[in-house]
Amino acid sequence: MTSKKINKIARRKEMKRPKTAAAVAIICGALLYFFSGKPLLSISWDPHEINCLPELRLALLLHFNPEDVKTGDYVFWKPENELSYVKEDYVLKKVAGVPGDLLLIKDGRILVNGIEVATGLQNAILYSKVPKDFERKTIIPANSYFVIGTAQMSNDSRYWGFLVKKSIAGKGYRLL
Repeated sequence: MTSKKINKIARRKEMKRPKTAAAVAIICGALLYFFSGKPLLSISWDPHEINCLPELRLALLLHFNPEDVKTGDYVFWKPENELSYVKEDYVLKKVAGVPGDLLLIKDGRILVNGIEVATGLQNAILYSKVPKDFERKTIIPANSYFVIGTAQMSNDSRYWGFLVKKSIAGKGYRLL
């Protein structure tokens, strides 16, 4: 290879470096601007023998404000109010009802649009109430979700009501 060809190749590489550096800088700047130091994703692992979502031992948590939340999705949020005792950074539950769905809680059965999504009100005692106190028939309001753990002992929407959309920190996806 002649020295002219070597110089020509070297000049091409030098021209690509500033473009690559500029692209990396723009991407990093955009990530910092849009996510302002928040994590993009994390892992949720539940090693406990008994948990609220026994089918979900390991989950990928995507930190974003989801626009499209559907029945069957897993969502997470920072624990507050009735769940302020939770020591973990986030609470993860399954969406059982979305805005406009009919919720019926009666005789220890939890139904959404006539389909049983959970049974039992064993945690009524935590609220110093009897199961009958949680019975209701209502339409899930706009920007609200009925979320559950699939275990009977789950402390979820059947006790403390609806999860508002603005509280949702992201969606969870089952890994194991």
